[in-house]
Amino acid sequence: MQHVVSQLITKKEELIGELKHYKEKVYKLEESVCAIYSSILLFDPKYNVRAIKAKRFTSKPNYFKTGESHTLVLDTLRRSKEPLSTNQITLQIMQVKIFDIKDKELVVNIQKTLSKTINNQERNKLIRRTHSDASRNIYWEILA
Repeated sequence: MQHVVSQLITKKEELIGELKHYKEKVYKLEESVCAIYSSILLFDPKYNVRAIKAKRFTSKPNYFKTGESHTLVLDTLRRSKEPLSTNQITLQIMQVKIFDIKDKELVVNIQKTLSKTINNQERNKLIRRTHSDASRNIYWEILA
């Protein structure tokens, strides 16, 4: 019973922290909007700033489920007999996920996501950099 209460308290603490974070973010966004309105009126005092409509907000797409990119990077490096560059890892994972590797924008976005995963894995000593080539591509190998 005490374990359940302890977990509920922990969850409440997490949610209160998250709520505080988003309240601060909303406050900063409201300040930015006010500053932009003021700037518009500075350049055109007769402009009807209230007529400005909000654009639809879209968050970035989730290419991977929670923890999936972590597993895919490690699996890709395990299968390789030699170190792989970040780009090679990206392309191999895109093929596994059946993503369009000819879509350059998608490749860039996936590589950004995987670079974060790779850097976290390096920090956690799961993989390591082996070398960089003349084009500044970083090569990785698994530690285990």
